[in-house]
Amino acid sequence: MVNRDADRFYDEGEDFWPKRYAIWGRLVAHQPGQIGYSIIDSKAIGHFMPPVFPGAQANTLPELARQLGLDSERFTQTIADYNAACAPGQFDHTRLDNCATAGLTPPKTHWARPIDTPPYYGYALRPGITFTYLGLYVDDTAAVHFAGKPSRNLFVAGEMMAGNVLGKGYTAGVGMSIGTTFGRIAGQQAARAAQQEKHHEVA
Repeated sequence: MVNRDADRFYDEGEDFWPKRYAIWGRLVAHQPGQIGYSIIDSKAIGHFMPPVFPGAQANTLPELARQLGLDSERFTQTIADYNAACAPGQFDHTRLDNCATAGLTPPKTHWARPIDTPPYYGYALRPGITFTYLGLYVDDTAAVHFAGKPSRNLFVAGEMMAGNVLGKGYTAGVGMSIGTTFGRIAGQQAARAAQQEKHHEVA
């Protein structure tokens, strides 16, 4: 992954993509022009989900740089430095393998293989919003807090309170899990609150 200046800026092999893709959104947002470019060669084809958009394709790295609007000399040097740092290992895209770079900053700690087999591919990446990390403060009963005190009859779930659970990252599927889990809790609590209100009215 390189930025608009054709520089790498983070460890692409830190962990599996379901745990890291939200992290990459934040990282790309801090790059010049809020854009990054995923660079692969033909060896990588078939080891990941096919992209929605075709991206750029070229038989040489300078041509790929031209298509992406990157400085060709800087880009080819970045790739050359990366390739030279790739240490031998047993590549396995299904686990955290031992293919890593040596003496490179930032490192690539897993799945590091030289980008040396044409055709080469480049995909422009920009940050986007899946949902906000902000929301209402709730406790484990899904009750909304006002001035530090839980409401008797207002409960929320899903995106309205996801920030209570999520930190800086996001793992694939967690949003649905939060909605499902706290939806059930909120529903139970709301039903209980409604029954109590009805009881008070009768009394």
